[in-house]
Amino acid sequence: MHHDVLVIGGGIAGLTAARDLAHGGYRVLVLEARDRLGGRTWWKRFGDTDHHTEMGGTWFDEGTQLNIAREIQRYSLPTVLSPAGQEFRVSLGGRSLARHDQPVPLDVRPDLDKALDHIVDQSRRVTFGSDLDSPDLHDLDIPFSELVAPFSDQLYVGEYLSMWAAFAFGCDPSEVSALQVLTWVAGYDNTTWTLDDAPATKFAQGTASLVEALAQDGGAEIGLSAPVASIVDAGDHVMGITTGGETHKARFALLATPVNTWEDIELPLPAGSPKRAFAAEGLAGHAAKLHALVDDVPGFLMASGWGGPLCWVSEQANFDGGRLLVGIGEDDSAIDGTDPAQVQRAIRQFAPEATVRMCDGHNWSTDPYAKGTWTTYRPGQLSRYYSDFPVPHGRLYFAGSDLARGWAGFMDGAIESGAETAAALGRRLSED
Repeated sequence: MHHDVLVIGGGIAGLTAARDLAHGGYRVLVLEARDRLGGRTWWKRFGDTDHHTEMGGTWFDEGTQLNIAREIQRYSLPTVLSPAGQEFRVSLGGRSLARHDQPVPLDVRPDLDKALDHIVDQSRRVTFGSDLDSPDLHDLDIPFSELVAPFSDQLYVGEYLSMWAAFAFGCDPSEVSALQVLTWVAGYDNTTWTLDDAPATKFAQGTASLVEALAQDGGAEIGLSAPVASIVDAGDHVMGITTGGETHKARFALLATPVNTWEDIELPLPAGSPKRAFAAEGLAGHAAKLHALVDDVPGFLMASGWGGPLCWVSEQANFDGGRLLVGIGEDDSAIDGTDPAQVQRAIRQFAPEATVRMCDGHNWSTDPYAKGTWTTYRPGQLSRYYSDFPVPHGRLYFAGSDLARGWAGFMDGAIESGAETAAALGRRLSED
């Protein structure tokens, strides 16, 4: 048999696993459905300019996300900080508010502080990276909107909390589990994860620099434009059959595609298995993310708000006399990131004189090999499926940021899951 492991999915988790297994002396074949590697990261040229933008995963925090910090050090990858905001604006309650250093009007700040204190207090019940399916935490695996409902009667506070969760998790606050939100807060040492304290570090040469380093290290064989239609567990080996009819045999398979794509692959899983149920429910993230080169906006704008198609806007660069803004919204069906007129209307919620020269975006929900944005667990999913994340089925193993024990939804989580799954599979290979 030519290969020891067949890795399905050439995102960061799959490439991490492939590298580690190849370093262990195993013969690895990576099959990626797209004509590029990187999965839900994508360092793409912006229009006809000499600049690139990150269409997917972008930011990280080396101080708390130690898996990605390790890879940065291993490959000596240069990093930069996103530009710091200098002009802060907020739009809440249908009004544009002068923010300065306050996210809500000063007279309602005490009400917001009560809500944030409650979030921090509840996060102290969570042990980051473990036991998220503990019965002691089931009462937290509820919609985030329900967790903060007692504090949401005040209009500005309710809308700020909605914006905060929507920006971080790419969906309406009713769609994300409060337990996942609290896990992120716990990961930041039980301090409130606010927009101003969000991870702001990114790769100086794009996520492609990490993707290329992983792909080139270890010598795993890589096949592009090779979507897998089915995985067969034959008992003493597995077969991966592509949509083009090619069959690849290996001792084991490792599935490293987003959970929302699992139902499109014929998998050797029993009807009642937790992973099949998880895939049927799917994850909730459906964020819009776009980039726009804009004139007539304040320099180094950082804006947030609720009630429009974008809930967060920030400058990432400036060139040719314009400002390159990145915008994120909770509903990718509410805006076409490639339509300058729609993008201009959305940005004018925060900067009324803005004029969009060019823009670009990618709808990950309609992307057949993603079917959603970053990891966002629905209420109840951590209680039901968390303990099953690392469990293989027969000769089929699973990895991905969607299955990370810690920073699920971040590149760090993809690296963590890929490395841990590779280690477990390596032990199985040595015993097989």
